Amino acid sequence: MRALAKDFSYDINRVFDFRTTGMAPPNRIIFGCGAIDKIGEEAAQLAKGKALLVSDEILEKIGTVDQIKGKLESAGFEVAIFAKVEPEPHIETAEAIYDQFKDAGVAIMIGVGGGSVMDMTKLAAHGIAHGVSPGKYVEGEVKPEPRGLPLILAPTTSGTGSEVSPVFVVTVGKDKRFLNNPYFYSDISIVDPVLTVSMPPNVTASTGMDALSHAIEGMMNKNANPLSDILCLGGIELAGAYLRKAVADGEDLESRYYMAMASTISMMGMAMSGATYAHSVAYVISKYKPTAHGIGCALGLPYIMAYNIPVISGKLARVAAALGEVTENLSELDAAKLAAQSIYCLMQEVGLPVSLKEYGGIAESDLEAAAEMMLKLYSRPLNPRPMGREEAIGFWQNMYEGTLGS
Repeated sequence: MRALAKDFSYDINRVFDFRTTGMAPPNRIIFGCGAIDKIGEEAAQLAKGKALLVSDEILEKIGTVDQIKGKLESAGFEVAIFAKVEPEPHIETAEAIYDQFKDAGVAIMIGVGGGSVMDMTKLAAHGIAHGVSPGKYVEGEVKPEPRGLPLILAPTTSGTGSEVSPVFVVTVGKDKRFLNNPYFYSDISIVDPVLTVSMPPNVTASTGMDALSHAIEGMMNKNANPLSDILCLGGIELAGAYLRKAVADGEDLESRYYMAMASTISMMGMAMSGATYAHSVAYVISKYKPTAHGIGCALGLPYIMAYNIPVISGKLARVAAALGEVTENLSELDAAKLAAQSIYCLMQEVGLPVSLKEYGGIAESDLEAAAEMMLKLYSRPLNPRPMGREEAIGFWQNMYEGTLGS
């Protein structure tokens, strides 16, 4: 049973800044419907001259790229465009941006798109600033330095949280690589829920589950702390209340507003703690079948929650309540189990697969190898419950069958 919906009652048309106390300026997240209108004036506070706008072909086709190009030009910038970032991008994309613009006199980089666009913008901005090919950072040949080109990020999806993350993810061959370094934070992030209205239902669902994965994994991680938990619980509460609505009606600005906020604060929370094995699942599945990151995380999420119940039942009981489940008359253990069941049901309701068998691309005979790969390449020592080889195989078997066993 779900509790009555909470009334958040905020003015979604008010654009506001929020900043982390104690951090050096600009340290700004500009949030609200219409916030993107400020991009020209904000960019002008950081640089003058040539701006490189990075995006994707879909956003170019629907006019978003031209809209933002016009705002930058009105602020006095000469604007170059790279709108060829693909979903789940490969290192060759970052190299292409670098090779095309390393000698072009770029003064500021603007990334407008989903996590793939924002990640490639971060990586290319750092490389162009220092004259270093992006692949050298990914391979560890060169360490990031202070700092890249001035950077503004504006998400058009509600899930990755890359606009407030020090991490980028890139595919090298068939392997997912990621790098975490504070020099990859943006200078200014502009989160405008209106930019997310164009997302189709399946992308809304998968990116929304990515946000929930950040929040729930961030709470489960051993590095979680009271501050990260507050942010993660807020993200869970918002996504639990609004993801279904956003999938059902993409033009519902209230739902888009709160999902955008859920995405941003969930990543802020997880950035203070870390991920667990749901993210590892996403990286492994991609080796068997091209998979959107949010779908990969979602396929692992309820199962790692169920696996962790024996050691963090109290925390998962709080997750169940944040998701809107009625837990007052349940034991802590039953409420924790309800949290995993709630995520499983949410995935079904928004049209996502709930098992590896349903999703396809990986056979039952692959499970042992997939489990071993996960532990070898994407181990999570800060997952609250240790996982050895036999436990990992059982975990993958549960995901394959769709069984929420521990």
